[in-house]
Amino acid sequence: MDPIATLMHLSAIHILMAMLPGPNTVVVSYCSASISRRSGLTAALGVASASLVWLTLSLGGISILLMQAGDLFRLARFGGALYLVYVGVKMLRSRGGSLEASGRPVYRSPFLAGALTTLSNPKSAIFWTSVFSVVLPSAAPGWFYMAVLALIGTQSLVWCGGIALVFSTPFSRKQYARISTVLNRIAGVFMVFFGVKMIDDLRREIVTHV
Repeated sequence: MDPIATLMHLSAIHILMAMLPGPNTVVVSYCSASISRRSGLTAALGVASASLVWLTLSLGGISILLMQAGDLFRLARFGGALYLVYVGVKMLRSRGGSLEASGRPVYRSPFLAGALTTLSNPKSAIFWTSVFSVVLPSAAPGWFYMAVLALIGTQSLVWCGGIALVFSTPFSRKQYARISTVLNRIAGVFMVFFGVKMIDDLRREIVTHV
């Protein structure tokens, strides 16, 4: 095993997964455009922190145990799906315009929103408990695992931070303010869709195993 080559392989897999649109992207862009750049970057930090939690579970082999836990893992995923639906409904009911001006933010804590969305994100759960944990080598130098943590944490923060910077520019915020009601509805529909899809996947999984 070449540790450097494996590290680059893991890096490529992770960044490709991060680039796929999903709940994490919705949360960061929403906080950036509707609240402030600082809120967007804070949400990005929450996403990166939660990614490190998933990564630590993968490195410790706990993710494999979660996959084998059956009903316990399904229950955790169901809770995550309900959270996504809950946030989506709040977005659908939110008013247009700046959330700072309305005083009714969907996310009271951008950091917690980013972290919880990542921890409950079905894409994250599947990725970290299957694809990433399988690619991880069974035996590697101690520095390798520290390098993985540093690399993945940096990639998550840079990618999500970049999204925050783009959506928090004066131009983006101005455009958001003009069509915020429509964007809020779109974002809400996506969040509800992700949650409902996860619930349906769980239903199919349970029916298959019965």
